[in-house]
Amino acid sequence: MDGEFLSILGTMVILFFDISIGYIAKKAHVMDKTIDKGLSKLILNTALPAMILGSVLTADSLPESTEILITMGLSIVSFAIMTALAFLVTKLLGVRDGHRGVFRFMLTFGNVGFIGFPVLSAIFGPSTLIYGSIFNLPFNFLVFTMGVWFIAQDSGRGAKVKMGLKTFLTPANIACAIAIVLTLLNVHSVPIIGDAAETLGSFTTPGALLIIGSSLADLPVSKLIGGPRLWIASLARLIVSPLIVWALFRLVPVDPMLIDIMVVLCAMPVATNGTMLCYQYGGDSRTMAQGTFVTTVLSIITIPILVMVIG
Repeated sequence: MDGEFLSILGTMVILFFDISIGYIAKKAHVMDKTIDKGLSKLILNTALPAMILGSVLTADSLPESTEILITMGLSIVSFAIMTALAFLVTKLLGVRDGHRGVFRFMLTFGNVGFIGFPVLSAIFGPSTLIYGSIFNLPFNFLVFTMGVWFIAQDSGRGAKVKMGLKTFLTPANIACAIAIVLTLLNVHSVPIIGDAAETLGSFTTPGALLIIGSSLADLPVSKLIGGPRLWIASLARLIVSPLIVWALFRLVPVDPMLIDIMVVLCAMPVATNGTMLCYQYGGDSRTMAQGTFVTTVLSIITIPILVMVIG
C-alpha cells in the first residue's frame, strides 16, 4: 500500500505543479481571462476530441464485446447514481439558484481522464487502462450534454439558457460517438492516425491544468478553500458517492476487479473540464475552480483510504 500511496502522491504533485504554473502565469500577467477563454475553446474543440479518439486508436488490445458492454453498463449506472446524489445533496445543502448547476456538475463528473488513468495504472496496473477508457466514453457524452446543461443554468446567476441540438453537437461529442463505434467494432492500433490523435490529445491535460491555475489566481488566497457547503459536497464527491456505488455493485455477479475499477474512477476529484465549460457557457467559474482545488487536494488522502476500504 505504501508504494501505491507514493505513486498516487507523485501523480498529484505533478498535477499541482502544472496548476501552480497557471497560477503564476496569471499573477505575472502572462495569462488573462481572454487567454483563458481562448485556450479553453481550443482544448474543447481540438485537443480533447483527439484525446478521446487516441485512447481507442492507440490501444494495443480491447476487451471482448461482452466485457465492453458490461463495463459500459456499469459506467452508465454509476453516473445515474452520482447524478441522483448530486440533486439530493444540493437540495439538502440548500444551494441557491445560480450555483446549483455547478454543484451538481462537481458531484456528478470526476477527473477520470487527467487523474483517473494515472491512478488506475498505479493501483491496478497499466492493463486496466482500457477499462478506464470504456468508462470514460459515457462520461464524455454526458459531460457535454447534461454537464453543459448544469453549467448553463447558472449563467447570469440564475438566468436559464435555451439549448438546442446544435449545443450538443460538439467536436467532443462527435469524437465520443466515433470512439464508441470503434470500440464495439474492435478497431484499434491504427498507425499514424492514432499516433497523431494521441499527440494532439496530450495537450489536453497540461492545457486544462494551466487554465485551472489561472482561474484560481483570480481569487484571493483566503477564498481558495471555499465554504462549508463546498466541503460537504467535496466529501460527498470523494467518499459517499463511490461507497454507494461499491455497496450496490457488490450485489452484481461480475468480476470483482472490474467493480473496484469502477469505484476508484467514481472517487476522482472534480473534472477539469468544468472550469473550461464555465468560461464557454457563462457558468460560475469561481465555485468550480474552488471545488476543483479542494477535491484534488483531498483526493491525495481519500483515494488511498478508499482503496484500503474496498480491499
